[in-house]
Amino acid sequence: MTSRTFPEVSITAGGQQVKAMKINCSECEAVGYYAFQSGHKRRPPVAAVQHFQNKDWVVGSTPRKDLCPVHAKLSRKKGTKAMADATAPAADKPREMTRDDRRIINDKLDEVYANDAYKSPWSDSAVARDLGVPRDWVAQVREAFFGEAGTNPLFDEFLSAKTAIEQGMTAVVALQDAAIKKFDACTKELADLRKKLDDLRILGRRIEKEIGK
Repeated sequence: MTSRTFPEVSITAGGQQVKAMKINCSECEAVGYYAFQSGHKRRPPVAAVQHFQNKDWVVGSTPRKDLCPVHAKLSRKKGTKAMADATAPAADKPREMTRDDRRIINDKLDEVYANDAYKSPWSDSAVARDLGVPRDWVAQVREAFFGEAGTNPLFDEFLSAKTAIEQGMTAVVALQDAAIKKFDACTKELADLRKKLDDLRILGRRIEKEIGK
């Protein structure tokens, strides 16, 4: 068994560049980020696993088994057991593509691929989901008989905007967490100061009584 690791990228949080661990869904273009280092404080990969699982991601034993919240839910509905443990044992050897599988994928690509690019909004992942086959199979057939995984410019713009929004959400969540921690610290400090003030008032009354004698 080995611990999961994640690619490290730089994202903007609170107007500053911070290092983050990135997770990609094996079934679509969804991504997630975990800011693991700010200043000199660095968190271990196992903290990222817990963070992603808390966000309803399925963290597999390898990146090929990672699922975003949407596909994790779909996987559970289909009755499949997702690998949620970061140290789970290796799965059984995947089924190999047959001649019939190749023919079905080829027929689908004839419908959705033209002029050296996918028709919007199709992609390797979308074809794989539609046919219920591994994405790698689709990529193999496409590369062998059609061409590169070109996409529609409008779809590329959508993916770019989606990624930017997700990064922005991650940054806001990080700021929110920091604000909550700061608020909790201020609340505790204020309570301590109030107690000290109450003690001082009691002492003041005692002094007034002594002076009045």
